[in-house]
Amino acid sequence: MSNHSPRFLITAGLRNGLAYGVAVASAHLAWGIGLIMATNMPPLTGFAFKSWLMELPLGLLFGLLFCPLFALKRGKLLHTVALVLVWLGMEYSVTIDPNAVLMWGLPALVGLLVYLAGGWLGRRHPVLPVVGALVLPMVILAVPITRTAARGGMASVDLSGRSSAPEGSPDIVFVVLDTVRAKSVSSLGHDRDTTPNLDAFAAEGVLFEQAIAPGTWSLPAHASLFTGHFPSSHGTSLEHRYLGEELPTLAETLRDAGYQTLAFTANTHISESFGLIRGFDWTDQAWITGAGGRGFTFIYRFVDALGFAAEDKGGGQVASNVEKWMARRESNDTPAFVFVNFLEAHFPFHQLPDEFLHAYTKEEESTLRDASQIAFGAMFGRALDDEELAYIHQPILDMYDSGVKYSDHLFGRVIEAYRQSGRLDDTIFVVLGDHGEMTGEHGGHGHSTGMYEENLHVPLAFRYPAKIAAGQRVATPVSTVGVFASLLDLASQPAPAGVQVTSLVPALEGRVAGQPVLSEHFEEVMLLRRYGDEVVDAMDPMLSPRGRHRVLRSGPHKLVERAFRMGEEPWEYQTLYYDLSSDPDEMSPQGGDHPEAVRLAAELDVIEGALGLPLLDGEMGTGGEVPELSAEAEEQLRALGYIE
Repeated sequence: MSNHSPRFLITAGLRNGLAYGVAVASAHLAWGIGLIMATNMPPLTGFAFKSWLMELPLGLLFGLLFCPLFALKRGKLLHTVALVLVWLGMEYSVTIDPNAVLMWGLPALVGLLVYLAGGWLGRRHPVLPVVGALVLPMVILAVPITRTAARGGMASVDLSGRSSAPEGSPDIVFVVLDTVRAKSVSSLGHDRDTTPNLDAFAAEGVLFEQAIAPGTWSLPAHASLFTGHFPSSHGTSLEHRYLGEELPTLAETLRDAGYQTLAFTANTHISESFGLIRGFDWTDQAWITGAGGRGFTFIYRFVDALGFAAEDKGGGQVASNVEKWMARRESNDTPAFVFVNFLEAHFPFHQLPDEFLHAYTKEEESTLRDASQIAFGAMFGRALDDEELAYIHQPILDMYDSGVKYSDHLFGRVIEAYRQSGRLDDTIFVVLGDHGEMTGEHGGHGHSTGMYEENLHVPLAFRYPAKIAAGQRVATPVSTVGVFASLLDLASQPAPAGVQVTSLVPALEGRVAGQPVLSEHFEEVMLLRRYGDEVVDAMDPMLSPRGRHRVLRSGPHKLVERAFRMGEEPWEYQTLYYDLSSDPDEMSPQGGDHPEAVRLAAELDVIEGALGLPLLDGEMGTGGEVPELSAEAEEQLRALGYIE
């Protein structure tokens, strides 16, 4: 048979294409698993393996397309070069940052090295490349599994010996609309009808108009919601991505009180990898499909660019799981504490059902996807020029509001499931945003960094007709850390000793509650490396990934303290002050010598001492048991008006 026969060319092209496809897919797999390990994410084994498999058909396809090259002199070399170049082209076309050449170029080149190594082994032992192609991805996938196994997963729970909750105990439902900011909520002043279900819910209970999140991203914010402690107290942050076992969680507290405890979420942070499901009897692990993480993976970005994007980020499945569970419940079932997280306002912004994606825009899906991709890169260090900023500005605002609207729709499904079951009015319900989002304000995108109100001011509403009269609004700033004690208060359960923000319920009577109002953020090492010192030094200090931030709110007054340093140099402090009554958009920061800044700084010193919070330039630690408030500290906080 001639070496130029069609059969030979096709066979050689397919074989070489598959070999390189396996190699580059393994390089991508290793990159993804490395990211999972670096950020402490759960293994996502099925999602990662599926992404590996999805690249293999590309190898076969391009191997077949370029197979005529085998008819030329050095055909295999030319064919391989063509494969590398087309992969580089695909990588570049969907990269989150075209300027980060190593980020999008390295996997294809590493794949080439793996391919060459396989060829070298194959010349000596023909079976070794085949074995390696099967074993290599398995080894890579096993690495994060061993870490999770060493830490320990979710233990099985024996419900038989558990004490029963008191007769008549209400169900408790805790819904987080992830990444939803107050600025985009209709009942808090937005001019779009983004949140009809939340608005109706709040009208039947109480809406806190100035609820402030303790952190700017999911992990520290949820750890605070689950423990009643600020991030520097529970120790879960960018510097330590795990909630230790010292502080009792809300799920543990209610489980010990006789409640069944369940979590429904597509957010990977609500998993055993981060310690946030401690106390839950069961979780649906809707995050396991990886729907919310598609933007981090080359092959899914490429598939999305071809028009095969996932319909959402897992929220539809979460809502369905809640509905199915509710449909199975009996009237005499054990009272349940149900936590629900909807990730739909989170990036990537274009990943929404079509009817919601186009709720506020008529732009083509390709334009929206492109804008979403550019903004995604900006969140992780991509520098945008003025033209790019102008290009994405309106699409990002429109898509973000669409995500808020879809989150609200899913929240409405949960409410309706309880209404249909006849349990709604006998259930304590709370809904809130864990943190907000910046959509270009002050030049910021995303929520990982940024101590502006777009990131910190979130919606918060309670509904429980037995104890909360309908139609109430509380204008005083409160900390969402108080949700922990509030739910226990409404359920007539005692809060664990040492919680740092007590119940918000007294605020319904005009009393002091939900204090102190603190927010914290810790150093972003990955972004520091990504930006470089020169860029970071020129950044807005409110957006800078360097250093640690602590914010204190008192009425309209906002104090921001930042501690930062270069390498091992001494810590430096920077203080900013904003009067939100006259400067609601935070355009005119004042220095630390402003009289109100001086007053708030003195109060912050007292709060730090009373609550045992570490100083910003001190050792943050990894969480631990916090002592109860001493009589002296309690008197100091009372004198400042933070407690009654």
